[in-house]
Amino acid sequence: MGTILAISSSPRRMGNSELLLQSFGLGIEEEGDKMVQVRVNDLKINYCQACDGCAPTGKCILQDDMQEIYPQVASAKGMVLATPIYFGGMSSQLKKFIDRFQCWWQAKYNLNKPQVALEEERPGYFLCVGALEKKAYCENALSIAKVYFHNVNYKYSDCLCYRGVDEKGVIKDHSHALQDAFEAGRYFALQSSPDTRKS
Repeated sequence: MGTILAISSSPRRMGNSELLLQSFGLGIEEEGDKMVQVRVNDLKINYCQACDGCAPTGKCILQDDMQEIYPQVASAKGMVLATPIYFGGMSSQLKKFIDRFQCWWQAKYNLNKPQVALEEERPGYFLCVGALEKKAYCENALSIAKVYFHNVNYKYSDCLCYRGVDEKGVIKDHSHALQDAFEAGRYFALQSSPDTRKS
């Protein structure tokens, strides 16, 4: 049994991306693991100031709720990001969260002291929901998520991206969406097992 960290970045409670994430979590629990959900919108997080204060140590000098998040990312056996799609990109909440890992970039590339060892191959998953039908609107957010996973030494695993879903809660009416998320969570939990990753 291990802990999988879930980052919910919608400003709406029980919005479409959060409902998907909850089903994903039920799949994780089905396999005996635990999902810990963090709602970014509930946290007090400042924007990265590009001050390079993290350059000497690989640690962010801003004192806010991110100081509680960094250890969770460092210790989780897997991580899933969930976001609505706004204007063709991820939520501003999630982007702010990601940008605050500049300190981890410094630790990995400039100090050669990454917070997570690359060889652990901890998996990362991406969930997103958007109102517009164009596939490109999801791809922009997915591209950023992949860069984030790479920089924090998580291995991008897969994604579920739903389009044409707008009003709060209507993902429940989307054919098979919640069941797909449940099954994806089960598979992700199996991927997160160190024994599975080594096989």
